[in-house]
Amino acid sequence: MRTEMASQPRRIGIMGTSVTSGNRGVLALGVSLVNLCCEAVRDAEVILLLSHNEHRPITFKVDGKDRAIPIVPCRLSPRSRPQDHLVWIVVMSLLYRLVPIGSVRRFIADSTPWIGTVAGSDVVGDVRGGDSFSDIYGMGRFLLGFFMAWSVLLVRGDMVQFPQTYGPFKSPFARWLARCLLVHSSVVIARDEQSQRVAQDLLGEEHEVHLSPDVAFALAVSRPVNIALEPAPTSPQTGGVLGLNVNGLMYHGGYTRENMFGLQLNYATFLTDLVTSLLAEHDGELWLVPHTYAPPGDVESDQDASRLLRESLPAALQARVRIVAAEYDQHEIKGVIGDCDFFIGSRMHACIAALSQGVPCVGVAYSMKFEGVFESVGMGEWVVDGRNVGNARAIARVLKLYRRRNDVREVLGRRADEARDSLRAVFRRVFTKTEMESKKTLPIAFASA
Repeated sequence: MRTEMASQPRRIGIMGTSVTSGNRGVLALGVSLVNLCCEAVRDAEVILLLSHNEHRPITFKVDGKDRAIPIVPCRLSPRSRPQDHLVWIVVMSLLYRLVPIGSVRRFIADSTPWIGTVAGSDVVGDVRGGDSFSDIYGMGRFLLGFFMAWSVLLVRGDMVQFPQTYGPFKSPFARWLARCLLVHSSVVIARDEQSQRVAQDLLGEEHEVHLSPDVAFALAVSRPVNIALEPAPTSPQTGGVLGLNVNGLMYHGGYTRENMFGLQLNYATFLTDLVTSLLAEHDGELWLVPHTYAPPGDVESDQDASRLLRESLPAALQARVRIVAAEYDQHEIKGVIGDCDFFIGSRMHACIAALSQGVPCVGVAYSMKFEGVFESVGMGEWVVDGRNVGNARAIARVLKLYRRRNDVREVLGRRADEARDSLRAVFRRVFTKTEMESKKTLPIAFASA
């Protein structure tokens, strides 16, 4: 079964974002996606279909103005309402698919908000947090996303895969489930060439995987009037500021705390030695910029890892290293990153915040997603993959790129502008198509960055 949509869809369901995460990259993804959809379809009603615990709308900045975006939750929790529980939704979706009787389907749609919203939408698309179409973060997380998407396919027979990373897959079972979703998606868009190849391999040559920049290249910037720093400066800043995003998850060895990502470099000691080496060449300050906020002691906390890094430095260097202390939103933290002369990040969207503003940036990577996203703006060689290099080689590479920062600044700025233009073109083409057909005949020419 495949659904048709009018040439200008009026209701767009978005899955796979978050509205409460401490990860500013996930929030940047959601806000950017909503804005791109609303820009492509001016009168569209956007609804978020999320793993969430409330029905209350969330306020996003859309075209510079506050807009309440409705939320329809799906939860795997005993505390959720029965009609919002994932098991109920999947069972009812199966019944909806197997019993094509109008009165039965209307009853299911009326009694289950998720199914009613999915059935009543012109388009439903998933983004999987940008990088969770993979079992790299564990099979449980992958399966949760799979069953939510499968319920959509049962009800509609079709969905859109918004720009994201596909893979890697450690489990053959995860690969098989991933293919099941992709072959029933009328549009599949990758945000980088490497994962485009992964998805194309899953689908085979009879289907097409399209290419687009990451949606967060379109995120609006809002610079804080006063940036809260710890310790507070005692004199005006002179010279360019270096920015460093410390990934708390990498710092602590992943969720398992046992080098979950298979890094060759020792991330903690690498950062200490890197800051020492950078400040030997740079006369100004270095700011540690958290991009994921979490409670103290949580492995995800970039704030905790930043404090540990600063404390590992000699006292003379600590005086030149400050932590961005306030919990800024995704727009504001992008503004902070834009103030840096040079940036190093290990959170993907912290790097995108820099690249999208023309700030020369090195990505210290823990997965394949970094290289492809950097390549989309011609910065592929600015990725240092922690899975393949040790501390000494990684530090030497970052220092070499630091010395070249002014050589790439102008061209990076132009490519960031081109990426935003390409994104807008991609979304216009998705939402002006008169009918969603099989990927064999899909005549959408997607621009690549």
